[in-house]
Amino acid sequence: MSTDGPKIQRLSAEQRDNLVAYLDGELDEPNAQEIERILARNPVARNDVEMLMRTWELLDNLPRAAATEEFTQKTLSTLKAIDVTEPITEKPWFDKVRRGAIVAGWLGGLALSALLGFLVTNQFIPNETRQLVNDLPVIENLHKYVEADNITFLEQLRLGGDFNQPRDR
Repeated sequence: MSTDGPKIQRLSAEQRDNLVAYLDGELDEPNAQEIERILARNPVARNDVEMLMRTWELLDNLPRAAATEEFTQKTLSTLKAIDVTEPITEKPWFDKVRRGAIVAGWLGGLALSALLGFLVTNQFIPNETRQLVNDLPVIENLHKYVEADNITFLEQLRLGGDFNQPRDR
């Protein structure tokens, strides 16, 4: 058994806030008209308004508490202390600290970029001197290779450890 009537939707938080402003008479004309349209077709909204009105009526029946003179004085002195304090952005040193932080941020970013550039360049761009250092034993013993008649002689030199000996100059 299904009912094909309109679905009842819950009110959003903004609409609930507007209901309170509507009852207080603080809502502007376009929003007040929107609330009236919602109330005309939404029983949930009408129920919410009725509950709010009942709550306010009950609050009006509660006895009013009177604050003591001591409480009033403490509250007023606390408010005066809060009013006297100026925001941190108004302090004379704040601009210097802010500028210093900006300069430090830029310098840190520049240093990080330089370090990253160095590491990437050092890692991926071939270094010709590194290849020369790797080939140093061959270069130092090139005169022996030139005198060799065949590969067997070079194998004998390698096995004999002759390459590990420092060359006389």
